[in-house]
Amino acid sequence: MYKAPDMDTLQIHVMDCIHRLTRVAVPAAFSRGRCALTLVHVNGEIPNSPGISMKRVITAILALCLSLCAAETCTDPVISPSSYTTTDALISSETVFIVELSLACANGAHSVALYADVNGKQFPVTRGQDVGKYQVSWSVPHKQASSGTYQVKFFDEESYSSLRKAQRNNEDVEAIKPLFSINVDHRGAWSGPWVSTEVLAALIGILVYYLAYSTKATIQA
Repeated sequence: MYKAPDMDTLQIHVMDCIHRLTRVAVPAAFSRGRCALTLVHVNGEIPNSPGISMKRVITAILALCLSLCAAETCTDPVISPSSYTTTDALISSETVFIVELSLACANGAHSVALYADVNGKQFPVTRGQDVGKYQVSWSVPHKQASSGTYQVKFFDEESYSSLRKAQRNNEDVEAIKPLFSINVDHRGAWSGPWVSTEVLAALIGILVYYLAYSTKATIQA
């Protein structure tokens, strides 16, 4: 008879994998196509399961994780993008950029993991509830968000890994080709009138007083 250890002796954490790929109830968290696994057990066997070693469990879980986390490859992508940027600096402390897109692949891939790069900075791309829908957003201080065109590069799992490797090794990142790119036009954020309302009101008051004084002087003459 086997003595079952307490719940703390067996902990299985599968993190950072694509949870939207599963759509099933499993004791794990899935997101972004990579897995981290931690197993802790005191006697090397599964409670109440004689003959089943932890090695078999680890192998099975790793196989499950890899199969669920494998991101599809997209060929000949067709995109329909839309974008939004902050236009009024008075209502927010930073300029926000939002890019939404629909992605269709020639090979019919639906579970494509995407990563965005803007001026050398990477941002996570969120997959929407609808198939082929994605969104990425980021924000920068108003002074750094100059008006102009921003190129957003989108990488799949393979090209993103190559990009990160090139960055770590100080290699030419321009040699890494993205899956596709989108240009976002930002016209700049309005930060209010050049002259404050108080100053403008004072100037108008002085002008009215001057006109009234001039008119009175003319009549008296």
